[in-house]
Amino acid sequence: KQFDMVIVISHHTEVDIMAVVRDIKKKFPDLPLVLLCQSVMQARTCRLEGDRSSDIDRTFLWIGNTDILLALIKGAEDRLNVAHDTRSAGIRAIIFDRHSPEYMTSLLPILYKELVSQTQAVMEEGLNEEHRLLAMRARPKILLAENYEEAVALYQQYEPYVLGVITDVLYPKAGRLDDQSGIK
Repeated sequence: KQFDMVIVISHHTEVDIMAVVRDIKKKFPDLPLVLLCQSVMQARTCRLEGDRSSDIDRTFLWIGNTDILLALIKGAEDRLNVAHDTRSAGIRAIIFDRHSPEYMTSLLPILYKELVSQTQAVMEEGLNEEHRLLAMRARPKILLAENYEEAVALYQQYEPYVLGVITDVLYPKAGRLDDQSGIK
């Protein structure tokens, strides 16, 4: 079967989760692979190992909140569609720079829920079905950055379309990313 994404949920078992991840990436190198960890310590360990091997695309915490699953899928869709949607339709982007799995896990579902809620509120203003689909596609795209360098690269690539930057760290007040509060 063809898959669009793999979400691996780690458990405290004897299974070497990184071996599973490596096997999947070996067979399907371009397939987005997200790891959901049971603890902050495990997430940080796996993320460090994943950074060295480039096998894990994103690491999050599994805290029982199913909203994270929708956020993971929407995030993958946004990453795939952002280049086309920004250039062809002027869709806006929000750069979400995270440095901790717990920060991203707790805030990303809230951000997606709010964006979808606001988009649906606009759609309830008597639009026909075609316009509703266009309005839903026109919601801002959320671009995840794992570090400062990736956030800067995303900002430079999509600068005319950046609606804002949300981050869990302070950047020095210089250059392009001088908005520590996350407001452009």
